[in-house]
Parts: sequence; structure tokens; C-alpha cells
Amino acid sequence: MKKLSLVAMLLCSAALLSGCNKANSSNNSDTAEIVAIPVEAALARRGEISSSYHTNATLAARAETDVISKTSGIVQQVLVEEGDYVVAGQLLAQLDNERQRYMLAKEQAELSRLDSELKRMAEMYQRKLISTDVYEKLRWQYDATSASVALAELNVRETEIRAPIAGVVSRRYVKTGQLISQMAPQSLYHLVANAELEAVVHIPEQQLAQAKAGQAAILNFAGMLPVNANVSRISPVVDAQSGTVRTTLIIDNSTGELRPGMFAQVELKFDVKSAALLVPKRAVITTDNQHSVFVVDTESKVSRKSVNLGYSSDTAVEILAGITEGEQVVIAGQGALKEQSLVTIVTTRQF
Repeated sequence: MKKLSLVAMLLCSAALLSGCNKANSSNNSDTAEIVAIPVEAALARRGEISSSYHTNATLAARAETDVISKTSGIVQQVLVEEGDYVVAGQLLAQLDNERQRYMLAKEQAELSRLDSELKRMAEMYQRKLISTDVYEKLRWQYDATSASVALAELNVRETEIRAPIAGVVSRRYVKTGQLISQMAPQSLYHLVANAELEAVVHIPEQQLAQAKAGQAAILNFAGMLPVNANVSRISPVVDAQSGTVRTTLIIDNSTGELRPGMFAQVELKFDVKSAALLVPKRAVITTDNQHSVFVVDTESKVSRKSVNLGYSSDTAVEILAGITEGEQVVIAGQGALKEQSLVTIVTTRQF
């Protein structure tokens, strides 16, 4: 009898334990069904976006030149240094011009003598006291001497080394006391016109239909704010080897912050939409070239909607169809979601 009582007690205990386990399992299952998945979201909004092309370029001066001497002489004075801004025609250096000034004075004196003589002869010629041949020979002599004076003045001016363009002195090679040879290939100065810079980019042939002169571009430099530029000209020829088109950008550098040779990341803006429907790029899920987003409804459940994409930028993408303005799209946590998953929005991001 004792053995039967013990067996009965064990069976009752097993039945009770089994019932408790089933109850706990049921409770755990109910709890799992109501757990909300934490996600981050953003609101689809209207904003500006552009069709753009990204590439790299190096800045170059629109104009630069080497300054050489047109005459021989010894450098008497150096007037500008590297880094100085000069205007066109500004005196950069002065050569010794004593000999040239003496020659100019001699020719001017001869011209003055002939001028006085020509005036006297003109009066006599009008009264027909001298022949036409004598008068015309004197006039020709006066004209020849006038040309000699002009040539002597030119020789004096050529001893003044002047800037052919406005810009910045990037290199100074000339030194005081140096003997300069006429038309020598050695440069005295190197000038760079950096009030406007240019950058050459090569855009793919496929983008040629969208590219036009006057379009905007944005240049990004390390450690600097973005700089605006404009497309100046587009080559009419496609490079057969690379399949690209040479495109020149013009950059305003009136502030002088930029330097020729700087490296820039370039964004060419082909077309701009001011009121496009935008979502963050992170919201878009692409599978087999099909695009979709998870949209959160008023009951905090998600549904996956297919979308058609338009222009895109670094952070946002244009939605042509599939969702409407103001809908909440999931931008983080999509990996754990499926249709009608319950979610809790941890953060609503701005973009």
C-alpha cells in the first residue's frame, strides 16, 4: 500500500509540473508576439535635389606667364617679391638705361633742330622761294628723325621690366646687379593670374546630353568650406580612347583663398529639382534591382512598399512613386523586419 501511495504522489507531481511548463511556455509565446522591434525613422519630405556627376580635378591659373627682358643691361633695382600682387603694366625691375637716355636726348635735339628749320622752310616754300624738292627732302628728314626719337624712347622703356598681366608673383629669378641678355630664354619673374582659376574635368559621354555651359558646380577641398564654380566651356570632341569630354570650370578666387595646384572633389549639377519628394538614402532596400522601403503606419506596424527612384545625392534619394509626403520610413533596423512587424521608433532623424 505504501508503494502504491508513493507512485500516486509521483504521478500527481509530474502532472503538476507538466501543467506549469505549458503555462510558462504559453506566457513566453504571448510575450514574444508583442515585443516591438526598435528602429530609427525619418519623414518623407519635399526638398531640393540635383542630378549630378562626381569627379576630381586640380586647380590651375587661367593665365600665367614668364617675364623676360627685351633688352640687355644690368639690373639696378628689384621692386617686387614673391607673393606680391601686381597689376598689368606695373614696374617690376629697372635696368641700367644711361646709354639709352643719352641716345634719346641726342635724337630729340636733332628733331628739335629740324622742326625749327622745317617751319622756316615752310614759310619760304609758301612764298615759292625754295623748290618743292628741297622742302620735301627736309620734311622726309624730319619724319625719319621723329621715328628715331620714337625708337630711342622705346629703348628707354624696354629697360623697365613691367608686368604683362595682373596677378601674383609666384617666382622671382632676377637679382640686383645681374647682367640680363636681350631676349634670353631665362625668365626674370613668373606671374600667375589667380583672381579666377579654372579646373578641367572629363565627363562621360553618357552625361554629355545633360551638360551645358553655365551650369553650377561645387568644389570641395580638405579643411575648407565648399566653393561654387561654373561650367565655362565644353569640348565639341569626345576623346575616342577614354570616351569622355573635356569640360572647363571657372572658379572665382577674388578672396585669394585658393591656390593653383590645389586638389578638389568636384560635383557637377546637371539639373535641380526644388520640390522633389525625398527620403534618406539609408531607407532604400535594393534587391534584384527592385527598390523598396519599410513604412510605419499609425499602429506602429511596418509594411514594405516598392518605390521608383529619381535623382540621388550623398544622403538623400528622390522618390518618384510608391510613398507620399509625411510618411515615416525606417532608416535603421530593417534587417529584423518583415511585413506587419511591430516596431517602436527610437529616434526620428532629420535629413
